[in-house]
Order: sequence, then C-alpha cells, then structure tokens
Amino acid sequence: MTGPVIVELGDVGSTNDIAEEQAAAGAADGTWLRADRQNAGRGRRGRIWLSDAGNVFTTTICRPQPSEGPPQQLSFVAAVALDQALQRWVPAERLGLKWPNDVLLDGVKCSGILLEAVPGATLIGIGVNLVHYPLGTERPATSLAASGFHVPAAAAFVAVLADIFAEVRSDWRARGFLPIRAAWLTRATSIGQPIVARLGAETLFGLFAGLADDGALQLQLDNGEIRPVHAGEVFALEGADAERRGEMS
Repeated sequence: MTGPVIVELGDVGSTNDIAEEQAAAGAADGTWLRADRQNAGRGRRGRIWLSDAGNVFTTTICRPQPSEGPPQQLSFVAAVALDQALQRWVPAERLGLKWPNDVLLDGVKCSGILLEAVPGATLIGIGVNLVHYPLGTERPATSLAASGFHVPAAAAFVAVLADIFAEVRSDWRARGFLPIRAAWLTRATSIGQPIVARLGAETLFGLFAGLADDGALQLQLDNGEIRPVHAGEVFALEGADAERRGEMS
C-alpha cells in the first residue's frame, strides 16, 4: 500500500492556488502540494500568511468520498490530524486546539488551516510556524524554534502530517463526525472560559460551552442562552475585549 502523493514545489504564489489548478486538471483525491516558500500566502479572511522558507506551506485536495459528512467537517479532521502530527515534536500538554481550526503552542498560535471549496473538491491549506513567526499581528504568534523545540525539515513534517491525516479522515469516513468531535474537544482550549466571538458586524461575549453535533461553537451568553456560532473569529477574552465587555455590561 502506497502512502499519500506529495508534490514538492519551490517558490509559488499560494499552494491553495496551485491545488485549485491541479484539482481542475484532475488531480487525485488525497494529493498533497508542499512549497518551499509562498509569495502570496493567505490565511482566513484574506489575511497575508508569513511564508518564509523553513515553515510548512502545504495544501491537500479532498474530493467527496462515500460515507463522508459535509466538507466543512474536514476543518476538524485537519485540526485533529495537525495536533497529532505536532505531538511528534512537541509534548501534548504544550499544545491545544482553538475553534475552528488553529493549533496553539503554550496558548499562542503556531499554525492555521484554511478550507476553500472549488468545483469537485475541498482544498485544505495548512501553515505551520516551524522556524519563523509573524510580528505585529493582532494576536501573538510563535514557532517551534522560538519555543525551544527541535525543528524538523518542512518536507519531513508534511510526510508525517499526510499519513496522520489519511488515518483520521478514514476514521471520520468509517465512524462519522461524533468521534472526531470528541477527539477535538479533548484537545480544545478555553472550554468553560470567557471568549469573544466576532461575527462580521456583530461582537458577542460569553462562555465557550462546547461544540454542537455539527461542529458549531456553543456560546453561552450572559442570560444563559446558547448561541451556535457557525462562522466567525473567536478569541479568549482579554485586554481591550475585556474592557469593552465591561463597558457594555
């Protein structure tokens, strides 16, 4: 049995853009693309993703398969797999998952996942700060190197990640979303803690009460109501957000 196909690239604009071209050309389900560097990398909501050589820039092409759930659940499949891959180099207790699909190292972002739908496929772009991390971001970031850990070569990391992702995805296909949801929750940060959810023009404060069966974040408002959050940005409540909440209460 052969492992996942990993296509090695040099400098590219964005691995998601290359993956979209490859998907349109008929690339097989489970194909991975890894670049040495990106000059037009992006994160969620169109943010620029720092793409210096040495970090991980990779995208996998996922075509719908029998018995798989809605493609948005792949966000949690990828997060669980990425957390497990990072545990090859970082102790589990130093890592945690942030809704919907970031992995934190000592409570600080070290990686991110971007899902994009294209005709006939879902693209899962993954970036991991192995060596470098951005400065001056709204929320702090870090890297494995800055946190004192051994840094694998990016290609070696992606090889491990691709194998683990295939295993987690196979489990999702065989047993459905609930085991993936349970695995995600065991690694989640901030459950039961105050958070702020930014939903476009609306900002909500409350407690992170868990995940609904479809993966929506359950936000417990001050009046006890549980508000499902299907899309948005969620952060631990601190700093200016905490002051703002105080002003609104």
